[in-house]
Amino acid sequence: MNLPTLDWIIIVVYLLFSVSAGIYFSKRALKSVDEYFVSGRALPWWLAGMSMIASAFAIDTPLGITGLIAKDGIPGVWYAWSFVLGGAGALGAFIFAPLLRRSRIITTAELIELRYDGKPAAFLRGFKGVYFGIFANAITLGWIIKAVWTVSGIALPGFDPDWLLFSILLFTLLYTTLSGLWGIAATDFFQFLIGSAGSVILAVFAWNHIGGMENLIAGFTERYGAVSAAERLQFFPSMGTPFFVTFIVFISLKWWGNPPPAITQRIISSKDERHASFSSMMFALIAFGFNYWPMIFVSMVSLVVYPDLATPEAGYVMLIMKLLPSGFLGLMLASLMAAFMSTVDTHINFGASYMVNDIYRRFIMRDASEKHYVRASQISTILMLILAVIIAYNLDSVSDAWYYMSMLTAGYGIVIVVRWFWWRVNAWGEIAALAASGMGSTLLSPKFGKAMGYWEHIPQLDWQYRFLLVMLVCTVSWITVCLLTKPTSEEHLRKFCARVKPFPTFWGPIYKAYPELEWNPNFERACVHWGLGALTVYMFCFGVGNLLFQNFISGTLLILAAVGTGTGIFVTWKK
Repeated sequence: MNLPTLDWIIIVVYLLFSVSAGIYFSKRALKSVDEYFVSGRALPWWLAGMSMIASAFAIDTPLGITGLIAKDGIPGVWYAWSFVLGGAGALGAFIFAPLLRRSRIITTAELIELRYDGKPAAFLRGFKGVYFGIFANAITLGWIIKAVWTVSGIALPGFDPDWLLFSILLFTLLYTTLSGLWGIAATDFFQFLIGSAGSVILAVFAWNHIGGMENLIAGFTERYGAVSAAERLQFFPSMGTPFFVTFIVFISLKWWGNPPPAITQRIISSKDERHASFSSMMFALIAFGFNYWPMIFVSMVSLVVYPDLATPEAGYVMLIMKLLPSGFLGLMLASLMAAFMSTVDTHINFGASYMVNDIYRRFIMRDASEKHYVRASQISTILMLILAVIIAYNLDSVSDAWYYMSMLTAGYGIVIVVRWFWWRVNAWGEIAALAASGMGSTLLSPKFGKAMGYWEHIPQLDWQYRFLLVMLVCTVSWITVCLLTKPTSEEHLRKFCARVKPFPTFWGPIYKAYPELEWNPNFERACVHWGLGALTVYMFCFGVGNLLFQNFISGTLLILAAVGTGTGIFVTWKK
């Protein structure tokens, strides 16, 4: 396939901008580890928010949305929308963002020894640094690299996928190694703009191709039948449908947890806690409230235009190549390249931060100069990408390990939420939560059960019921262990509270012993903001959805209501 000259110009301009940003910010980023990994904690809320959005939009996101809709219709997107309630959404914005920003950590593994003490805390920090920061991170990135390698062979015939990937990864590694998070945030700003533009432009061409929403609904009805099509086009699943119980699990339990690592990195890189909260809310509003809708529409069009594909996700890529003319095709390819590069730069940067901050500086070389650690950070960035590429080219041999590792933390989210609020949570409790969730998820895994020969002899439970069972066992385990083991020392907890300024609600003995500390008395207001924040995102989201489906009155009213609640949050934030 030969791309027109205009498309090549657009792609080359984007790549040159990315490398130029890396060179421009390199002097500032290489001053210290803080500058390299958390931008000297100086990102304004709008840049941090745009960086969050860009890092969350991976190149496989539209393919994932297509797969969800092919299986369960629009209600399937609640797999993502449920996170509006949690650490990636309103809970993160109004509860966790201020706490994380005040902690002054570089990684969430570092938080372990800020919150807990002794050898169990050191072990847990090291384990999380190795497992979450390096291996799980590298496998996730390797999975995405493999997906891009596969898709590029289909979408761009005539191009060698190996050389194509090598070129993109080389550009990404160059600006990321030179400039750390400063360069990443700057390129993310540009990636956010072209990514959003590319997604919307593709949706416009898809709309014109299918002939509008009425024709799309007619196509869905023809493919799935009137009853099934109506259920698939609803925003919420109907009671009695196979997806309904899964939906209940999603909105009640699945979202528990701190913000994801990439979001956390931007939170702790923000200027102050106010900027941290606003950046998180901006992320939730745009990423969950708007960005999915162009992808949802194009996904639905692809299912109507290509009804017989064995892999429904391929239809999205086929529409790109079918519908977009020169110029727009170049912009779309640049936007997909931007999504991929943003994912890669984020993963190798925060993976390197774990390598240096939680392993190398903590356990291997403790008293070197700042210049030494910055150089180690650059080397670690390169090593992270090499590890991910090795995994990508050997995925057939590690897919079973990834399946196990992806289940390891099922049920773990509650304890990492509660540790901010209850003084009695200790390192042993968190270790117990990891062990119980890992063992429970493994024992209840169909693949593991069949391999061990006992799966046919136990009750067959659907995923959502296995999830509930693992969460219950995990929660009972960590609470029991916390109550049976020695609590974190009072002096260590005093230092933690002095820095983080938590809500005093369940810090009883520590609060009574140290009332002179600066505690946060606004727990009730923060909870109200959490609820209003989630409501704002959902009203905006379904307002956009209603406008897309040409329900103009409902859509307009929902968006106006979202503006009202959002304004209320802004006005009362620091009163």
